[in-house]
Amino acid sequence: MALSCAVLVSSLVALTLAPMVGGRVLRAENTEEHGKVFKAFERFFDRLGVRYDRALAWTLRHRLAVMVFGGLSVVLSGYFFMHLDKAFLPEEDKGRILFMAFTPQGSTPEFTDRMVRQIEDILHDTPEVDAFFSAVALPFEGPGNATQAFVFSRLKDGDRKHVRDIVAGPNGLQARLWMEVEGAIAVPILPKAVDVSFGQPYELILQHPNLERLNEVTQMITGKLYEGGWVSNVRPQFELNKPEVRVTFNRDLAADLGVSIAEISRTLQVKFGGVDLSDIKLDGKQYEVIARLAAENRMTPEDLKDVYVRSDSGELIPLSAVVRLEVATGPNQISRYQRRRASIIEGTPAGMTLGRAVEETEAMLAEHLPPDVSYTWGGEARDLQESSSDIYAFFLLAVVVVYMVLAAQFESFVHPFTVMLSLPLAFLGAFALLYGLAWTNVLGEMLYGWVNYAPEPAPDWAVWAQKLVPRISSMNLNIFSQVGLVLLVGLVTKNSILLVEFANQLMAAGKSAKEAMREAGQKRLRPILMTSMATIMGILPIAIGFGDAAESRRPLGVVAVGGMISSTILTLLVIPVIYTLLAELQEKFRGKKTD
Repeated sequence: MALSCAVLVSSLVALTLAPMVGGRVLRAENTEEHGKVFKAFERFFDRLGVRYDRALAWTLRHRLAVMVFGGLSVVLSGYFFMHLDKAFLPEEDKGRILFMAFTPQGSTPEFTDRMVRQIEDILHDTPEVDAFFSAVALPFEGPGNATQAFVFSRLKDGDRKHVRDIVAGPNGLQARLWMEVEGAIAVPILPKAVDVSFGQPYELILQHPNLERLNEVTQMITGKLYEGGWVSNVRPQFELNKPEVRVTFNRDLAADLGVSIAEISRTLQVKFGGVDLSDIKLDGKQYEVIARLAAENRMTPEDLKDVYVRSDSGELIPLSAVVRLEVATGPNQISRYQRRRASIIEGTPAGMTLGRAVEETEAMLAEHLPPDVSYTWGGEARDLQESSSDIYAFFLLAVVVVYMVLAAQFESFVHPFTVMLSLPLAFLGAFALLYGLAWTNVLGEMLYGWVNYAPEPAPDWAVWAQKLVPRISSMNLNIFSQVGLVLLVGLVTKNSILLVEFANQLMAAGKSAKEAMREAGQKRLRPILMTSMATIMGILPIAIGFGDAAESRRPLGVVAVGGMISSTILTLLVIPVIYTLLAELQEKFRGKKTD
């Protein structure tokens, strides 16, 4: 982030100094003092100025056609926007991977540990993995869950595969974990640009007060997600399959034998649950003393038959004589979301962004979710929806603030509106560049998979094409590209300000709106191009993506560069037409005629 801030600061400095430096260096009276390069640029700008003057004169004669063209550009930008995938945070190669392992309900920590050791063997055979460590039944919000484990791995530095290539592919970690770890579901989780959660990004929350009904709908929706294929590693956190032993006291027989219920409960607690007796210190370390049966004597329900309780007379009575055992299943956990019983279905988007997976799921829920069950989103999916609504509010606020500042500067409500119309023209370049690079990434991924993973060797032309077509990830509407849209509010209005302000001065001197705008276009063409090029060149390193965390900064730079390019070109043609139309309307309202 420090690099991006430095680049933005340098861009703003270049934007500020470019007109001043250009005014001192590119003076006509010093032309003979400069070399061939300067003269070549002078000839280029002179020819460009002549051609722009002709184009501007044509646009002012065909204003209706220009307005239709401007409207079509806005419609086209809307098309690109609607067809862009949505995500919250882009994935980054931070040199680490988190693995989560889930074993069947009722598994012991020893069984889960054996599954984790299989994962460790796979990581040990992966040359890109530098180190790893694992943990079983970590206690996050209470006692640790014996069916869950975590494996944290660090990748080697230097020249190696990208983290996505290490995980994906026919021989990647995800495929090997699925095929070789048979007793558990192992899920690799790639790091995000900002670590905001500790789990899979896709979380669908179903709500219903009845546990049996909630479990029924959960299993049905989980099956639909498996059939749809847009979510992988689908796993419901709530299930009615946890093995449990229900103990029922025979109170009448226990009373006849002189065994109290308190004694039975205490015996079960001490021998199977354990009781803390005291703490001891040995060699500077403190240890808890817990009294209970050894692990091998409390593994199955049949172990209860070997337990005795003492009656009031001191006689040992078999525990099985006063209790009845029933092996059944129950909920593995009872979760609540906003005070209502909830079931969480988590997973990872498969071959698509999180936003598209959410859209596909909502379409499926609209068709198959019963009306008595409600749903909402959690985790990163919820953050995506909240950030999307928030960024639009911030964008609207930025537009209002810029308009108010311009209204104070121009002392008019019309001219700031003309200036702000350059913003929709910037959306065409921003969304079109994102859309084009997204399809470039699709083509690059296809060629990479063909060359590296196809069973038959790819032809030579495919190998060369794979080297030429880049894989550009994160070309979607995420939180960074949305910040780029807010950044455009301040960047693209400067071109319109240069045109409108100078045209206002010429109209105040007595010229008509068309004459003022033609002269403003001629005089302000070079400053507009210089400041726009300085801004684009300053942001270009972010758009290309150099250095660490480039994958997260790249969408911001792409939006800014694309928006600046389209806004600079279209502003020079569309804004003069809008300016003259509004000027004529003002004159009509004032009862005057314009040229």
